[in-house]
Amino acid sequence: MKKEHIEEIHYIRAFAFLAVVLQHSIGHYIFVPEAHLADGVAFTFLLLISKFAVPMFIFITGLVLFYNYDGRLNYWTFMKKRFSDIIVPYLFWSFIYLLIQNHMDVLSAINRFGEVFLTGKASYHLWYVIMIIQLYITFPISRFIIMQAKRWIRTPLAVYTAFSILGIVYILLMTYPIHVTAARWNIPLITPILTKYADRNALNFFYYFALGALAGLTITHWRAWLSRHAGWIYSLFIVMSGIMAYRTISSFGLLPALKTEYSQLLLLRPVTALFLISSVFATYLFCMRVSNIANSPTRRVVTFISHYSYGAYLVHAFVLGLSYWLPDYFSSSINVTLRTIIAFVIASFLSVMLTYVLSKLPMGHIMTGLRRVQSKTPKSNSTSATM
Repeated sequence: MKKEHIEEIHYIRAFAFLAVVLQHSIGHYIFVPEAHLADGVAFTFLLLISKFAVPMFIFITGLVLFYNYDGRLNYWTFMKKRFSDIIVPYLFWSFIYLLIQNHMDVLSAINRFGEVFLTGKASYHLWYVIMIIQLYITFPISRFIIMQAKRWIRTPLAVYTAFSILGIVYILLMTYPIHVTAARWNIPLITPILTKYADRNALNFFYYFALGALAGLTITHWRAWLSRHAGWIYSLFIVMSGIMAYRTISSFGLLPALKTEYSQLLLLRPVTALFLISSVFATYLFCMRVSNIANSPTRRVVTFISHYSYGAYLVHAFVLGLSYWLPDYFSSSINVTLRTIIAFVIASFLSVMLTYVLSKLPMGHIMTGLRRVQSKTPKSNSTSATM
């Protein structure tokens, strides 16, 4: 039987991509000398409304995997598709970024390639791909565990209890991070994974994946539950946003000179984790409702961005480097916040359009993970597991 088309995933994927570009645009302007306190406050709120990106990408990965693969899993076919659609474009762009870093010296890029392709260090944004690949590789294990747990977790009370306990465990891991103990162990390979590369260790994001699995296995009930508790969900998100804003802005230094810092918003912190969990519920609810009321032009634009989002994610760091030129040219007449927003809009548009153009080339699949289609309108499956 053909599965239901999950329309809201297009909106989640598109908005999450835009949120990533916004965060990285802010990252460029956040410490420029001409930034004022007002810019710091504006950046705080812009970061808060865009921080949902990584948790939501992980969430929808869990959702679509458990939604699509509820029957027999052919692991070879499964990983072959991920290698073709996810890993190959990642390797291609990793090499491109290495070429840029090494001033187009091919030999230097080749020599460094083996060093960085397993860690995602060819560019600042590629850590996410390394982390998400781990979820694909270990999917049969996580699938087995969750499907076994499903036999015991049958009632709403059991679901609430299980995910509350799991959430507490997750927050405790953020509070008493395992990397402290791992550093003392100093075990080859294991210690670096848990310390130096903790931000790209999939175990540090497992709760969002588990929530996605819950949604994928119970999509109708998941939607109904969100709708019933919309008021509480939005209220919790607003309260947590206020707490995070206060913690961040109160950490700013004003004397002898303005000093802004945003470590309170790092992903692997306990309070941030609470905020991000609330953002998962709020973002899904928002996208679900927007998808229900959006008109045809909006749906086409959102579907277009969603379809090309993975390739656009890979290329956006390169495009951002070019996008700063225009707003910086007018730096004497516009403030830093406005320059950030201009760079974000330019980079978002160019990243998606460049991915669209590259996907039409004979070797476009290698660069974008997308196969060429005959139709002028992208036939993007809402349950695709790519970004």
